[in-house]
Amino acid sequence: NNMLLAVTMIGTSEAMNLGIKLGLDPKLLASIMGTATGRCWPVDTYNPCPGVHDNVPSSNEYKGGFGTALMTKDLGLAQDAATRTQAATPLGSLAHQVYRVMCNAGYAEKDFSSAFKFLREQNSDQK
Repeated sequence: NNMLLAVTMIGTSEAMNLGIKLGLDPKLLASIMGTATGRCWPVDTYNPCPGVHDNVPSSNEYKGGFGTALMTKDLGLAQDAATRTQAATPLGSLAHQVYRVMCNAGYAEKDFSSAFKFLREQNSDQK
């Protein structure tokens, strides 16, 4: 479950970032995605973009919630299981790598939805 959640959180973060950079209002974008085929828990309940939903970690400087370090641990366990069973999990593997990089970049104690903030900071002056 957490492997799927990590993959959808990264995907939601990427899509929100792209939409915002294209000039879309984050709340409107989340509303559209939440009623379309992209609908998922990170979009409509736990959006990673600050200000889209109240009372979620993204609207509280990514404090609280489920830590990036814990998500990284769970993704490592999933990858170990995938290796043992020879199950192909390319997106799970990539998500594990993204969250490991986030931990190394100082996001370990932030909620795992901080993937949005991490991606925004990768090639932007948005901090």
